[in-house]
Amino acid sequence: MTGLALVFAALLLLAGCGDEGPSPAAHGEPTYPNRRRELVSPGHLLGYVANRQSDTVSVLDLDDMLELGAAPVGRDPVDIDGPRSAVVDPVARVLYLVLSYPVVSDSPHVHAHGSTPRAGYLRALALDDLRPLGDVRLAVAPDDVTLSDDGASLAVAHYDTARAIADTTDLDAKRATVAFAAPASGVAASDATLSSVMTCIAPATVVYGPNAARAYVACTGEDSLVVIDTERATVLSRVPAGAGAPNKPYALTRNASGTRLALSNQVAQSVVVFSAGDTPAPVATVRVPGVPYFSAWLGDARLLVPVQSPSGAALVDVTTGTVVASATYADTVCRNPSDARVSADGRLFITCEGDHFREGTVVRIDPQTLAVEAAVTVGVYPDRLAVLEP
Repeated sequence: MTGLALVFAALLLLAGCGDEGPSPAAHGEPTYPNRRRELVSPGHLLGYVANRQSDTVSVLDLDDMLELGAAPVGRDPVDIDGPRSAVVDPVARVLYLVLSYPVVSDSPHVHAHGSTPRAGYLRALALDDLRPLGDVRLAVAPDDVTLSDDGASLAVAHYDTARAIADTTDLDAKRATVAFAAPASGVAASDATLSSVMTCIAPATVVYGPNAARAYVACTGEDSLVVIDTERATVLSRVPAGAGAPNKPYALTRNASGTRLALSNQVAQSVVVFSAGDTPAPVATVRVPGVPYFSAWLGDARLLVPVQSPSGAALVDVTTGTVVASATYADTVCRNPSDARVSADGRLFITCEGDHFREGTVVRIDPQTLAVEAAVTVGVYPDRLAVLEP
């Protein structure tokens, strides 16, 4: 073959290799199509639970008590992202959660001289398939997130235990922040404005008041309930968490009208109900048969309280200050209950953390006996359950 013929053959070969056919855009298809499976069940009550050690969110059909699927929600391909505290915005069709980055022994960021805590993220996910929409960087150790009633803003408590045990007598140096992201819709666009209030030592849980002008914080490290003026970004008051010494407040929930707060004190093993004002006052204290976690309000007079050590639940009458029903669960049924939820039609659900190394469960319980009626398996170390009404 002559030199000219060889050049001509090479050009033909190159032309053939470069011909990959029409691009997807030529057929009206996106260049990078979304291949995520939709996790929906039209007309059914849905639940969303962040699995801290699986780096996933489980989507549950709570009518049929089955898992529709689980989707990865983290940013780091190596470390545990530690997703926590899923909260649903049903109007915007967005799920919010925090990535907490807990320190684990096999992390590449842990070395012989200790580890450096990592900043967390507030992340927005689409409800239909949990695809990431956007996120905002937070401080270290975000633990709990809540959405205001109007859907306009988000609050995040940073449970920074490293600051809490710092070797200093400076109280402010031990205190961590509660962060506020506004507008909430800006998280999906990664352009929400973030402001912070230095609140207390180890703020564990935050809830908004009914108009978002006030936020209430369970402050584990200062044994108190703190009130924040969100418009002026200042702490208004700190009141004792209860009559115990210590109380160790951790979980905080609010009734639907925003007039009452239920604070779970883990050392005192009590739930203290406060009036929700600028200086909250205790109106009832109930001892429960175990270490209390996140309670669910059943109207304004009763609370469903999950407890640990032993695993179980208690039905509390706020008016009389008594436990009117209780149940104990075997580890094979519900190990380490941590969060109670009630649907609009009165069904009761509890998240069971498990042993933090294997899969946990979400259970539905009988409203009268508190016995477990049905269960669905989720990921490892599940956090709080978010419920989406049909």
